[in-house]
Amino acid sequence: MMDFDKFKKINDERPNYGEIEDADVVTFYKNSGCGDGYRIFLKIKQEGDKKIIQNATFTTTGCGFSITALAMGLEWIKGKTLEEAEKISVEDIETLFEFPERRKNYPQSAVEAIQKAINEYKIGKKTNYITKNRILQKLKEQGHLRNEHLQQAMLDNLDLSGVDFSGANLQNAFLQNSNLVGANFQNANLRGAYLNMANLKNANFQNADLRFAKLIGAQIEGANFQDAWYDIGTRVDPKQIDIFKVMKKAEKGLVEIQTY
Repeated sequence: MMDFDKFKKINDERPNYGEIEDADVVTFYKNSGCGDGYRIFLKIKQEGDKKIIQNATFTTTGCGFSITALAMGLEWIKGKTLEEAEKISVEDIETLFEFPERRKNYPQSAVEAIQKAINEYKIGKKTNYITKNRILQKLKEQGHLRNEHLQQAMLDNLDLSGVDFSGANLQNAFLQNSNLVGANFQNANLRGAYLNMANLKNANFQNADLRFAKLIGAQIEGANFQDAWYDIGTRVDPKQIDIFKVMKKAEKGLVEIQTY
């Protein structure tokens, strides 16, 4: 039987949640089952001939089960060598929290996300990820975020009203619950971005790439979606489907869309 008190405590306290400014690897993983996005940060140090995971954190758009699985998975790998950590299993995570049978897919997804991060570190894959603090500092200094590389950026729960994001790469960015009233996303890459519950009133999405973007619960009154791209993965509330009338449907493999 699931320990509901522990489940609530983990979700209230969110251990291992957040960004690492000087992470050695930052990876993005998408749960193919529910569409949740996971981001894993690893800080690794050399100790003799071994590489040890000094710190590990995550961010996610997912539910309480995602949070619990990631929090416990990262807790398990901290202090271990890369070789030990990449062998993590669902059973290892469940030594810290036992999931109900119908929710075993969440620790499995956490295992896959952690292994992806370790593999990307081992092959030397570079990331263009920029932390929230650096993004906000850049916005303060230059007054806009035009044409910036903001892939996977964590910009949830912020007041970004009126900000100019035109031409920016916001692929897989987290913008949930943020105030984006009057923001300019013209020609921006928002493919796979999470805009759930965001205030998008009077925002400009003209010619933006919204393939696989999530706008569930978003306020879109007065927003301009003229000629923005959408596909089968673009999610809006049923009452908002009229926006597709002014948008352009992208077929698989379409080459007209600008890539970043």
